[in-house]
Parts: sequence; structure tokens; C-alpha cells
Amino acid sequence: MIEICAIFLTIGAILYHFNISIFVIGIVNTILSGIVFYFIPSKKGFVFAITLGLVLILGSATLWIDDNDKKLSLFGDKKITAKVLAVDRRLDREYLIVEEKESSERVSVSLSSIGTFLPGDIVMVDGYFEEPSDFVTKNGRIFEYQDYLQNKGINYISNNPNVELIEKGNNSIQRIATIFRYKIAGVFSKNVTFPFDGVLAGMLIGYQGGLPSYISDIFRNTGVLHVLVLSGYNITIMVGFLTILMRNLPFKVRNVLMIGTIILLVLISGGGIASIRAGIMGSIALFAGLTRRTYDAIRALTLSFLFFFFISPNTIFSDPGFHLSFLATFFMIGIMPKIEKWFHFIPNNKTFNFREFILLAISMPIFTLPYIMYFSGNFPLLSPIANMLMALATPVIMILGAVLLISFFIPPVAMFVGTILSFLGSIILFSLGKLSLLPIWNTPPIPWWSVVILYSFVIIFLFKKEISLYLMQIRNSFQPLTKTFGR
Repeated sequence: MIEICAIFLTIGAILYHFNISIFVIGIVNTILSGIVFYFIPSKKGFVFAITLGLVLILGSATLWIDDNDKKLSLFGDKKITAKVLAVDRRLDREYLIVEEKESSERVSVSLSSIGTFLPGDIVMVDGYFEEPSDFVTKNGRIFEYQDYLQNKGINYISNNPNVELIEKGNNSIQRIATIFRYKIAGVFSKNVTFPFDGVLAGMLIGYQGGLPSYISDIFRNTGVLHVLVLSGYNITIMVGFLTILMRNLPFKVRNVLMIGTIILLVLISGGGIASIRAGIMGSIALFAGLTRRTYDAIRALTLSFLFFFFISPNTIFSDPGFHLSFLATFFMIGIMPKIEKWFHFIPNNKTFNFREFILLAISMPIFTLPYIMYFSGNFPLLSPIANMLMALATPVIMILGAVLLISFFIPPVAMFVGTILSFLGSIILFSLGKLSLLPIWNTPPIPWWSVVILYSFVIIFLFKKEISLYLMQIRNSFQPLTKTFGR
């Protein structure tokens, strides 16, 4: 029943998000509740229909509260005292998320030089504060940047202000994690040749500070950018491939290795909401792969959706990372077990599940294509080949990267491992560079509602038996033992 409640909650949120009047929301609520009562004509069914109606109203009310809770007290030239919440360091710039002490307003600060700021530091920010604006991408798509930042609680941006350190912060998970990220990146840059040292840091800990823009473009143009960032999409795919590669290991050993990897990535990345979301999505995919219990995994995915909805309601509309991670996780736990039987002609053996490997590399990009058509429009035609290449290389790179971190204080060993990583990296970058020169399909734009309809059709087509059985079980559970309501 929790799945139906999540659907009604989402419907309520969608109605509010698109500025539907309260009167129309009430009519939609009445119609849907009436359909539920018609389907379950009993006293319990009547109560269930009223409950779902209240859940729909709750979805609208949650977004209304979130929108009216946003503070807007900063604008123009200001000098504020703020606390650093997060630091995102790049090769030539540094981005800070700071929170003004008096109003608790959050600001995204862009600096043209690399500083020494860490989460928890108290700083003085002197500059011009403005609201973020939506912008048009290279493909002519409008990226709703304002909603994207507001979803993270950020209402203002400031470019190149003067930032001075007032007081160093106390130790916290994010501060310690940020220090660790910088130190790990330093170990990589010392022992692995540029620019693969930045790629290695991105793959292992989601650190973008050592990545030149042209390398990011190569990964983006081949459809494997997800391996360079810590996202639910990235972790879910990593979990899928590593589960296939580790299938012959003992159950407990495989379980400990995978869970340990996810926890380590989340902690090193700072334990923020994005990394926690990534860990949750990856854990759900891992749980489904280990237990083969699809229904429980889908319920866990539903609960995670509800969790993030109430933490940040606008996530379901403005966070592409959430969208992609949700789709990738659902594909692994729900779609892939369904379609695998259609490809029995693909060879398979006990040593390596080649069929799942191929399906994950080819079918995942195809499954996410409708969303890509709506969001960005860039679909690398050879992304399956690039995904297979990175799927084979990622476990080796992660293992060697871990060995390098463990042995960095032994120079000969660190140099030897770094040399291997540098050689492997040169092959990977050369291969991806050649693939990036091949055509990219600039897809036609499609509206959001067509994406919803298409995915709904796929789900109904693949799960029609399960959906029918699920609805029948709900109906039977609310049917009275004697006569029905009103009879």
C-alpha cells in the first residue's frame, strides 16, 4: 500500500508544482478517491479512499510549506559573516556553500583562485549577491538552475567576492572528509601522471579538483561521465558491475566488500545529502542483487523516495542526479530481471555472467534515453562500448587505487603501482578520446509528461501480472467479511 500512497503523494506535488488551483486539486482529489472507493466498495475501502485523498493533499501542502519557508533577505552589495558548509575545489576555481549567520541564508560563492577554506570555517564575504537565473544549454535546453540550487537550500549566488577567514572551524564529518579528499588527491597527483590522477580521484572519491575540462568533455561525450562523480547513478552502476565480477566470491565476503565500499565512498565524500542518497540507492541495488527479492527492493526504493521527498520536496522536479539514480536503481532491481530471459542466446558461464554484463552496458543507456531526451538531449551512440570498457577497467582501477593509498608511505611500491595506473590510464583516455570523436545524437526535445507516460507504459507492460495481483491483494484486504458498505 505504501507504493500507492507514494503515487498519490507525487500526484499532489505535481499539481501544486504546476500551479494548479486549489479548486482543481480538490476536484482531482475527489475523482481519484471516488475511483478507489468504486474499486473497493466497503467501509474499509471508503476509509482507504479518504486516506489517499489526504495523502494527495499532503503532497501539495509539503511543496507549499517548502516554498513559503524560503528566506529572501540578501540582495545587492553586502558584507556578511557566514559559515562554510561545503567546498568544491577545481583546477582553476573554488566553489563554497556558505550560510549567513543571522538569516541562515545559503549562498553559492564562486572564487577565481584556490583558497584554504574548509567546512566549518567562519568567513567574511564581501561582494554582490543575486538570485541565480535559469540558462540555455548548448543544445538549446533550458536548465532550471534556480530551482536546482533552491532544492539544495541555496537562494543566492556571488561571483568573485572578497572572502576572508575569521575563525577556523571545529572538526566535523564534512571537514575531516574534505581534508581526507585533498590528501588522497595529493597522493594520486604525486604518483600518477596528469591528467589520469584527476580521473582516479574522481572515480574513487568523487573529487573533481584535478580534472581539466577537456577530460570531463571526453567522459561526457562517451556517456560515462557518471564514473567521475559520486552519485546514485554512479554507485548503482558500480554495484551492478562489481556484483557480476564478484559473483564467485563467498556470499559473506562479497557482501562485506560491497557494503564497505559504499560506506567508505559516502564517508569520504563528506556525508552530505547527495552522497547519502547515492549510498542509499547503491545499497538498494546491492540488496536486490544479493537476495534476488525484487519486491522488497522496490519497496525499499519507494521508502527512499518518500524519505528524500520530505527532506527536500522539490527534489523530484529539479534534481537530475536524483532522477538518474532513481531510474538506474529501478532498472537494476526491476527491469533487468524481467528482460534477461529475452536474451538467453547471449552466452553465459559460471565464471563470468557475460549476459548480465552486456545487458547492463547496453540496456541501461537505452532505458534512460527518454529522460536524456527531456533533460539534455546528448546521447552518445557508442556509450554502450564506453560503458563496457569502463566496467572492465573500474574494478582494476579501484583496487590499484586502494593499494596505492595503503602503500603510499613505501615509495618504491607506490611508484610501481602508480606507474601501472598511469599506463592503464593512458590506454583508457586514448580509447575514450577516440570514441568521443564519433557521432553524438542530439535528440529532439520531448516534454516531461511524455517521459512519464512512456515509463508508465514500460512498467505496465513488464509488470502487468504483478500489478494486477498487487491490486487484487489490496482489494481483498479491504473487503469486509460480511456485507459491503451501503448494502
